[in-house]
Amino acid sequence: MKKVLITGVAGFIGQRLALQLLENQDVEVFGIDSLTDYYAIDLKESRLRDLKGRPNFSFQQIDICDTGTLVSLLASQDFDSVIHLAAQAGIRLPLSEYSRYVDSNLTGFSNILLSSAQHKVSNFLYASSSSVYGNSTNFPLSELELNPQPVSFYGSTKLSNEILARGLTSNSPMRTRGLRFFTVYGPMGRPDMAYFRIAAALHFDKTFSLFGDGAVKRDFTFVGDVANSIISLWSNLSDQSLGFHDVVNVGGGKPCSMLDLISTLENISGKKLSIKYSEDIAQDVRITVADTRRQKDLIGVIPETLLEDGLREVWEWIKRPDVTSQLEAWTSGGIH
Repeated sequence: MKKVLITGVAGFIGQRLALQLLENQDVEVFGIDSLTDYYAIDLKESRLRDLKGRPNFSFQQIDICDTGTLVSLLASQDFDSVIHLAAQAGIRLPLSEYSRYVDSNLTGFSNILLSSAQHKVSNFLYASSSSVYGNSTNFPLSELELNPQPVSFYGSTKLSNEILARGLTSNSPMRTRGLRFFTVYGPMGRPDMAYFRIAAALHFDKTFSLFGDGAVKRDFTFVGDVANSIISLWSNLSDQSLGFHDVVNVGGGKPCSMLDLISTLENISGKKLSIKYSEDIAQDVRITVADTRRQKDLIGVIPETLLEDGLREVWEWIKRPDVTSQLEAWTSGGIH
């Protein structure tokens, strides 16, 4: 039985990945998470409740910045693979909170990477981001781009992760792979993301604050597709030689503007959104669109869930009484 450590298992992608891995009875999942307050902790706890009690799942609350506890965990377990998803997400933290990026995305990343190498974990996959591309106009955005220029501190930390992983892997008995995620969405998602806030505003007939004119485009990628892609890319990585490192886009290559996203949710909900227009945010890139060729070459498929179908799942989830009762708190809380 393969034993996999997932960091950030109470997160949006981490929980969905764990659920889909546990459908395979030949996989044991050990999840860790620090349950930070970047957004509502009770949303993270609700994701964990869906995991706890399932066969072959274990959980421990650990901060990846706690080197001693992390090393002890890896020393006590014989992990075949680490899938590292824990991170400080988002580009819009105030400057006073940037230490969260440093702690989680630099110090924490280095801790889990080095600990995995020290304890001879064979396969190490980690979350990177489409933010590493910045405002590149070399569309579609390809992993072959030689000099990516992030325009956010967050994106810069993710590019740093790729550099650190590449540098370590060439001198260690590991295989590593960075996963450049493109705007992952779906039910039980992050309440700081635009699609979540738009859906909540429609549900409660409230005004949504839109940054810019709504023309920016994102390669929205459904979370179920992302989890399937991670599992396939993990399996493929196991077939590579030791010392191997690469990065792979995880996106569908079909960008959609914010105005089109709003229109789609309006059609699904049967409601009209009240919009307050605000100034652009400098760290927001203008367009993301994944070059999907490498992803398809490696695993034979790319994310293909239609945006309308994925957003319909989001809307049905938001209408659930247990979700509706928490929705206002989730979208008004957290760090902004």
